[in-house]
Amino acid sequence: MRERFRPLLVMRAWPAPEHFAAFRRWAREVHARDTAAVPGVKRVEVGLAPQGVVLVVYVFEDADSVPVALQSPEAAYARGTLQQWLGKVYEVRFEMLAAAAPERTFESVN
Repeated sequence: MRERFRPLLVMRAWPAPEHFAAFRRWAREVHARDTAAVPGVKRVEVGLAPQGVVLVVYVFEDADSVPVALQSPEAAYARGTLQQWLGKVYEVRFEMLAAAAPERTFESVN
């Protein structure tokens, strides 16, 4: 039996070159620790994509844990610490990824 898909939130951040090393270190050492403490977050991964993009992937326990996690005081704190980077990153983008089950269009009667 396949493991059930867990919802993901992906942050893509493009820090200015002069702030890249500091932002990457903050994401790995501080932001990952803070967001791993959010209730309903199973795992946090930090990595790099081409052209100086820092990726942070937040893996949730299940779909029901997403709204609880995003509204928690721990998530509010983590969002607040991200604000220190305003003006030092070109862009920060968040994408939510979740499984979508296909709808059943017909049923066999045999």
